[in-house]
Amino acid sequence: MTGSRPSVVVLDAPGAGYAEGAEPEGEVIGPHGDVRPLIVPAHRRDLLFDMEADYVILWHRVALDAEFFEKSAGCRAVVCASVGYDHVDIDAARAHGVPVYHVPHYGTEEVADHTLALFLALERRLGELRDHVANGGWDWRAIGDPRRLRGLVWGVVGLGRIGLAVARRAEAFGLRVVFFDPYNHPGIEKALAVERRHDLDRLLAESDVVSLHVPLTADTRHLLDADRLHRMRRRSVLINTARGGLIDLSALEGALAEERPARVGLDVVDGEPDIPHWLRNHPRALISPHAAFYSSSSLTELRTRAAEAVRQMIGGEPITSAVPVS
Repeated sequence: MTGSRPSVVVLDAPGAGYAEGAEPEGEVIGPHGDVRPLIVPAHRRDLLFDMEADYVILWHRVALDAEFFEKSAGCRAVVCASVGYDHVDIDAARAHGVPVYHVPHYGTEEVADHTLALFLALERRLGELRDHVANGGWDWRAIGDPRRLRGLVWGVVGLGRIGLAVARRAEAFGLRVVFFDPYNHPGIEKALAVERRHDLDRLLAESDVVSLHVPLTADTRHLLDADRLHRMRRRSVLINTARGGLIDLSALEGALAEERPARVGLDVVDGEPDIPHWLRNHPRALISPHAAFYSSSSLTELRTRAAEAVRQMIGGEPITSAVPVS
């Protein structure tokens, strides 16, 4: 606590670029709290225990584990500036009475658009065509043997905000959408006029493209392991703009060799930013650096919503700009 005003610390990792300064958060919180950024290198986790924060706004490259909650008795709440919250030990936070919030309703449009962009670039061979032209070529046959999109089956894993936005975009291209989501309301498929699959293996076996839109939890880590990847159709495309840990990378290498899937588009990779050399340079992999969330509008929205949640907590108001982690 600084004076009579709560201390608000915005945590980020070196080079991540999300919160090198905390001016946007400071403008939102205003006189209600003292806001400052803190960059935490992986080898200086001791900084977390000395920062004396009443409220933490947390970016995804910094993890808060059980030790943090044990040693940070003054922490009143954590707001994850992200949709995902796998970088926080939720059980430890709950055990110490620290509520954790996240911001699942920002950037839906950007992530859905990026998902479609990865798919279209892979299916229409844009990388290969660009290289062909850059190397002096001008032959339409360099595109290979792409498929007509209309009539293909798009399998959505997780029909939440982003999954639904992806489904609507896929339908606009003439694809038939099926989805797997055991937590979504019974009958939601009728309201949305999409097809539900109660078995993930069945969805994988019948889909020409599969996109992942679920949080990373103990239950979903390596959701697509060697067995499930092998169930995918030949020539299928796999897109992940959710969390890298949903896919077992060691299994993915062999799956790509068998063309199950044949191509993969990843905005997130397990262990990022450290990416295996084989994947970084794979000719049938298209990888972007965790950028699907970003536009100037979405980043502003995210930082504003996270800061508004803290301001509302300080003022004892209902929290409307973030959602508690269940």
